[in-house]
Amino acid sequence: MLCGAGAGVGVALIVRELAPARPDLSDALRRLDPDRTPPPPPAGTLPAGPAALPDRVGERLLSLAGDSVRLPRRDLDLLRITPAQHLGKKTLWAAGGLLFPQMLQILLALAGTRLPFAIPGVASLAFAGLLWVHPTSEVKQHAKAARREFRYAVASYLERVELARAARSGAPQALSRAAAVGDSWTFQRLRTRLEQAQLSGVSAWEALRQLADELGVPELARPAETLALAGEDGASVRATLQAQARQLRAALLADAKAEANTASEAMIIPVVALVVLMMFFVGYPAAMQILSS
Repeated sequence: MLCGAGAGVGVALIVRELAPARPDLSDALRRLDPDRTPPPPPAGTLPAGPAALPDRVGERLLSLAGDSVRLPRRDLDLLRITPAQHLGKKTLWAAGGLLFPQMLQILLALAGTRLPFAIPGVASLAFAGLLWVHPTSEVKQHAKAARREFRYAVASYLERVELARAARSGAPQALSRAAAVGDSWTFQRLRTRLEQAQLSGVSAWEALRQLADELGVPELARPAETLALAGEDGASVRATLQAQARQLRAALLADAKAEANTASEAMIIPVVALVVLMMFFVGYPAAMQILSS
């Protein structure tokens, strides 16, 4: 009865999702208005959702554990995810993995099948451990993709700063003007940090240095040192910026080729398995006929 009820609820939810829904008028008008359209979220960020419960659970755990909990704070800062939300998500996932085998054991007991206590106990611990690690690995993957996108933005940013320097702009003005051109989340992050540095009295190149350390993008620290030399000594750094932009483009191209080669090598295993399986199906009838005769 419980399995039938669960299957019925699942079919009802599928039918509800497939049925055409009436569009919301205010939402449609908001999408049609370009001035009110919010900027897209950073690439690689986790999808936003109802995070009230993970936030509450994470804040409670952080208040109890303090700094003893090790979290990938640099990756979380890059993805704009709070430590409380991440810790709460890890805890809820682990709790779900801990309870799932026990619920399955209850259903089997109601069906008349009883398993030894050790089997669901070990399964619960294994599921809880796997689901505890899963959010961290997911965050690291998204952060890696976001850093790659940020490196592309830094290459474009260097070229624009070099053009601004060619137009006789000072180092701080060149940094601000180049950051004001782009509308992606990477340039928004650069603009925000430069504006904060201007309000707090910190030099623009020092702000870029701090941002590079916080996000784990060393490609942003090297042009910051070059522009610090231009801002303090008035040196001409156009050739240096051009060389750094070319080197970064070449490094990004090499990384893309390495990823493509890795993906190509990974496809060898399923192709070989498919060929072996096809040979088995083709040769098995002939081999059986020869052996039977």
